[in-house]
Amino acid sequence: MSKKKKIILSTLLSILSIAILYGILFYFSFFQGFVTVKDNKIQSKLLPNDDFKSPYTPKLNFKNTKEELVYDVKVNMLSNIDSSIPVIKKSQRHYIPLDYVCKTLGYNLNKSNNTFTISNSNHTITLNETSYIKGNESLYLRGNILTNNNQYFISISDIEEIFNLISVYTFENKTINILKSPQSNIQNNSSEKTSNGKIALVRLEDFTAGEGISSEANQPKFKAMANFLNNSGIKYHIAWIPRFKAPNDNIDNDLLTVDTFENAAFINLLDYFINHGALIGLHGYTHQAGDSRSAVGTELSRKVNSSEDETRAVIENAINTATALNIPFGFFESSHYKASSAQKSIIEEYFQYIYEPKNYLIYTKLQKTKNNNLYIPTPLSYVRDLDANPIIKMLNKPTPGLLASFFYHSTKELDFIEVDTSNNVFDVNYSIESPLQQIVKSLNENKYITTHVTELKN
Repeated sequence: MSKKKKIILSTLLSILSIAILYGILFYFSFFQGFVTVKDNKIQSKLLPNDDFKSPYTPKLNFKNTKEELVYDVKVNMLSNIDSSIPVIKKSQRHYIPLDYVCKTLGYNLNKSNNTFTISNSNHTITLNETSYIKGNESLYLRGNILTNNNQYFISISDIEEIFNLISVYTFENKTINILKSPQSNIQNNSSEKTSNGKIALVRLEDFTAGEGISSEANQPKFKAMANFLNNSGIKYHIAWIPRFKAPNDNIDNDLLTVDTFENAAFINLLDYFINHGALIGLHGYTHQAGDSRSAVGTELSRKVNSSEDETRAVIENAINTATALNIPFGFFESSHYKASSAQKSIIEEYFQYIYEPKNYLIYTKLQKTKNNNLYIPTPLSYVRDLDANPIIKMLNKPTPGLLASFFYHSTKELDFIEVDTSNNVFDVNYSIESPLQQIVKSLNENKYITTHVTELKN
């Protein structure tokens, strides 16, 4: 055998050996990736401990943001408009007097020390500055109780949740219309709850105060979507881009400085998602760089914001925006999964859960780091165009050990939803042929248990 042939043969054998070794390692690591629920507890060998703490203290917080009376916003509560009631704005939320709300809705209001009791013949709600108890459940307020001129104010978002109502923002005349909850009008695909089974992870991608998401017509559709997911028993995630930028169109929508009625409507929408089953995550800060457009451009990569200071600025700006607006968050996701290994090492200091693959070699399975972080991939990929069938097929006939995790650009769902509020009623027509409805049907028929990434812990 010639020397040249020996070299070629040796090279081929080396490549084959590496491939076999990698295949063996992949096989065993792949089948460690089973994540199931048994007796309502998530089971896996790959979960981190519940003791992660970020060393970073946000520089901005909700408590210290300004409060101001606004005089150009009207509130229409169940067809009652009282232009004399004061309206406060804080961190892109509107607040109205708590006593007015209770009187209009037929509730009694009593205060003892720092606790309010709100009651009628059917319900009793206990409320303090930051939280409330309704039934047996204790929950945090989205906006806290404010005090102005010896009067107590509650946010529109909290009125919706506590009193089972829904708000629709009319931009032209700056009116907040508060209507009865539409839950009975939403298709419910939930199956009987099970305490044992496979988990699934659902993420709504590229959610930001820009493009079609912020329009007056679309925000009620997103609330209908939130109702559908919540009524169907689906826990899900929203990958939020905190600052929308489109430099070529001279748009820079910084929610901390651009104080508009439209942005208040967007924060109300985020609050509504949070109250209806969503876990918010930070999808970078602007999801762009230079002249590129948010949700299109890349913000973190080997070539973009690659220095340590630049990377930290992206992360900390996103965190500070969220904390100033009182938006709780549970994970980070870099734009297009492009963050470099060096950037990911920095991200790991701030976040326990990084909702993307660890790297290209570990692309489809959970990966726990030595510092107790968890990388969560999306092996089922995403809905391309409007075709949910590839994901549905993988849900119906799952590959053993493959995590049922995927994402969906929720703006694709909008053409399948119609909302009519013309008669002060939130009427919804939501096509069961929509990609999201079809996916949820498959999830529930196959008895998947949807979970939040923050529940993946020992």
